[in-house]
Amino acid sequence: MTAADGGRTPTRLSRRALLIGGTVAASVVALGVQATRTSPGPRPHGPPDWESVPAPAGTTEPVEVVYCAGWDSAARSPASPMSESVARGRDAAGDQYAAVLFAGGVARAVVEVCWSAHHAEVWHIDASGRRYRGVAYRRWPDGRLRLFEVRGWRYGGPDTREFAGENPAFRARVHRTATATAEKVAVSAELSGGGKLDTWREWQNWPEPTRPPDDVAVPAPDGWPALAGMTGPVTVRPGPDAVPATFPWRPPHPLRPRHVEEVVTDGARFRMRNGRVQSIKRIPAGTIRLPSGKVLVADPGWLHTDPRPLTATAPPGEYPVDVFELEADGKSAWTVACRVAVKDAPVTSWDLALLDGEHELDLGDGEFFGNPVDTATLALVDQAGVTAYPLADIDAATAGEAVFHRLSDPKTGTDLVIVPGWSDGAFPVWIGRTEDGAIGCFVLDFRVPELADAEPV
Repeated sequence: MTAADGGRTPTRLSRRALLIGGTVAASVVALGVQATRTSPGPRPHGPPDWESVPAPAGTTEPVEVVYCAGWDSAARSPASPMSESVARGRDAAGDQYAAVLFAGGVARAVVEVCWSAHHAEVWHIDASGRRYRGVAYRRWPDGRLRLFEVRGWRYGGPDTREFAGENPAFRARVHRTATATAEKVAVSAELSGGGKLDTWREWQNWPEPTRPPDDVAVPAPDGWPALAGMTGPVTVRPGPDAVPATFPWRPPHPLRPRHVEEVVTDGARFRMRNGRVQSIKRIPAGTIRLPSGKVLVADPGWLHTDPRPLTATAPPGEYPVDVFELEADGKSAWTVACRVAVKDAPVTSWDLALLDGEHELDLGDGEFFGNPVDTATLALVDQAGVTAYPLADIDAATAGEAVFHRLSDPKTGTDLVIVPGWSDGAFPVWIGRTEDGAIGCFVLDFRVPELADAEPV
């Protein structure tokens, strides 16, 4: 077994993760982004003492639908009404629109729809005109809606602003398999005695007295009242035949890479929030042999836990590896990325790398499947070599403050490339694809805080 180290680099910021009860649910705290890839072994908590935020009872009163841009939380009325024909056109095109549902002349619910984001959400409205419970759905490739999440807010009085405190008092998130089968429900709830509880339940044990509809056909634009529990006769209020210029809400999207092309470009420059300009430096890290093409990304100390490889497979071969650092005044500050270049062709699109069983419809706004880290370090290796590197050898090879470390195993014909980062947490891998859809590269993104709001110059 051979080893090689890269050049020196300044000491990096590190924070040792705390593993409680066998659960690893890492989040990148500095960037406020949830990472939802977890390690095996979560354990449920005991009986809860939370209170959910229930939906109102259904009604058979006549319903009036107002198509619009969304709900105006200040005026507590529909924003920028539109005609039914405009709403239907936007529905067919996958564009966002909303429908406010009135019964007895009072707004009872608003539905936000955007099929290009696979998203629809039914919001119930209280007597003060505030949204207080949202039931979100995702449209799956089979054309059906599956329950994604329920969120609820409790307001202290009629003058309490909408979504006071930002975080809901109750949240239930459904986790499904890649075939849309519901498995578990992650619950976050305020406790009646004070404090908050984060736990999970089996799908069969829904954490509320009743469960919203699940696995339903996609309604037509005039069919949303039924999903909101409003089954009376439906009429539509006329509106302008014009698309609103602005919308008071945006559809949720999983995290997308930010300036990833510049982050992996030698000499690229970024202007920081304080006006300072820093540049990217490429550091060649040799090559990595991928005899099976199945790339595995994990904390090097967890290789013995049988981690899974990425589902996107590269052609078997040997590929160059580069580490990228952010520099200021000629001095290295952060390791920001590591790239495995698979194909010498321009990258035209980027995807989030997934593991078997993962799917982006399981992600909320700004979320990603990240690779958990407990040593502020990540490693790349072919699956064929995951057991070839004893922990003692890894510890010996990674002593010191090198930009990268390499171990090679002649028996498996693999290389282990280890890259120290800036913190514990969880970090995504982006797949750069060429115009023909082939894998052009894998980029391990360390998401350093310095680049969170920096702009290329």
